[in-house]
Amino acid sequence: MIKVIFFKNNENIIGFEIKNHGRDIVCSAVSILALNTVNSLEAFTNVKYNVDYNTDGGFLKCVINEDSLCDKAILLLSSMELGLKGIEIEYPQDISLKYKEV
Repeated sequence: MIKVIFFKNNENIIGFEIKNHGRDIVCSAVSILALNTVNSLEAFTNVKYNVDYNTDGGFLKCVINEDSLCDKAILLLSSMELGLKGIEIEYPQDISLKYKEV
């Protein structure tokens, strides 16, 4: 099962962590959303963030430095959350979303 943790500060998502693998279709969808979010943060914002990942797959963590958080970054992370919630509705046995206040 794929486990996603969204890191929140107050009401804002400031990052995420994704662990494990699932069925190919779910894994692919989650990977695309996560990588596109990181790439979009790089291309469309000036935020500073830390990324950690396992080159064998199955782990990606991205957290924005709070002092550089901006509306565009919040929108991009909220869009990722929306996409992952949709996947969770369709494949509840393959993915779980949780939230952690930081």
